[in-house]
Amino acid sequence: MTIKELENKTGMTRANIRFYESEGLLSPKRLDNGYRDYSEEDVRTLEKIKLLRQLQLDLDTIRTLQRGTLTLEQALFSQLTKLEGDRAVMERAAQVCRELELSGVEYAALDPRPWLAQLEPPLVRPVLPNPPPPIPKKEAARDDTPRACYHPWQRWLARMLDMTLYSTVLEVLWLVLLRDQSLMRLGEGGILLQWILGLIGLAFALAVEPLWLHYWGWTPGKWVFGLKLRNERGEKLSLAEGLRRGCAVAWEGYGLNIPIYSLWRFWKCRVMGLEGRDCHWDGENGYRYTKEERQFSGWMFAGVQVVCVILLLVGVLYTNTPPCRGDLTVEQFAKNYNYYCKQLGEDFSGLPTLSGDGRWVEEQQPSGTAVIHMFGDTTVWSDPVFTLAGDRVVKVELHMESRDKAVGGSLRELLTLLAMSGSLDEPNLFTYHLRDWVKMYQEQFSQWEDAELTYRGLRIIQKVEYEGYERTDAFGAALWCENEDAPHRCEKTVTIALAEP
Repeated sequence: MTIKELENKTGMTRANIRFYESEGLLSPKRLDNGYRDYSEEDVRTLEKIKLLRQLQLDLDTIRTLQRGTLTLEQALFSQLTKLEGDRAVMERAAQVCRELELSGVEYAALDPRPWLAQLEPPLVRPVLPNPPPPIPKKEAARDDTPRACYHPWQRWLARMLDMTLYSTVLEVLWLVLLRDQSLMRLGEGGILLQWILGLIGLAFALAVEPLWLHYWGWTPGKWVFGLKLRNERGEKLSLAEGLRRGCAVAWEGYGLNIPIYSLWRFWKCRVMGLEGRDCHWDGENGYRYTKEERQFSGWMFAGVQVVCVILLLVGVLYTNTPPCRGDLTVEQFAKNYNYYCKQLGEDFSGLPTLSGDGRWVEEQQPSGTAVIHMFGDTTVWSDPVFTLAGDRVVKVELHMESRDKAVGGSLRELLTLLAMSGSLDEPNLFTYHLRDWVKMYQEQFSQWEDAELTYRGLRIIQKVEYEGYERTDAFGAALWCENEDAPHRCEKTVTIALAEP
């Protein structure tokens, strides 16, 4: 069949036929001489395209139908929802146009606000003149409602992406504002803390999702996959509808993150999806989805996940930097010391903190608690000695003495070093590497021997004296006294100062 005959059979112009062929929607057979030979199947294909185009379906949707990745029912379902929404908008526009014309107002005297208010979609559902009697919940109300659950996997991934974004925002705010990494160590808080944090995430979703759905018709995750949510009138959800839907998702979908119950709710939602039924928060309210094709949904999904990980990493790096930087007073130095004492976790538990004037504050033991010293309790740390230039701390000196049977390394020197590092010019989240400071200290100053080093603007000097001890690695880098009756003593002085320019 020639293209002329095809034009006569389909009523389409040669230009249109060539256009659909160039778009890959039509693939006629090629003869040996290079001419196209159209078949009856090509006629039916063009007639299908003509019908769908007159129903306002776009080329991408038709292309998806031809590939078989979208059913005709799904495509018409989404298109019907979109057309109903457009019709409601056009009817309101026609009504306002008619009333504005009849008012006879001139442009110069026009007050647009009341007319704009009429163009807004109604916030409540219209009341039907004769509403049907309610159907009992145990009957077909949950099974026979219009289905919105096309694209179930994309909807699930969209929800996952939304919750990732919400949790990332909360965690980054926690890290930046509170400078606390406890959220990154959920295992230490137990089930109760995890549940509370999950509730905070759901509350955040309840606060923002009604805004997304009301003003844009989608959440960020739904936008990535081209999903738009509409009510039974084909309009974007009102704020009240969005809030009710969010509450239903939090309870019926997530089970308020209550252990075991939330898993049961996830399983129930999965069963409903496999059976082709809608989740209650959509089906019972007549909510429906429209779908726009996205060529790079997978890449955008992965990209957002990567960005969230980077933001969390930046937040963690920020918490690693000293809270007080620049010219440190004694009080600011003590704040840095106490910050790292808490931030670095279990290895530093039990160590004394510093008061605002730079004195040791021993940790109070609970009443009735007995403290047992396996190798003696003669270790004495003198209060830090500060050298000031005006109010600025330029040098800190630590001194300890002990006659215990075993004397191990102390982490007070490391915390002092980290606190003093805040006085340098370089500390920021991109140049300050906490791990490098810890590694340098462990390699250079953890042994019981004299050491001296200038590191990134700080001069560190360690002086050690001992008698009656032998160095051992049995308890880490430590001193061990084999004969407690023989004279034995040790002392160590560590000085950390700003290096001379």
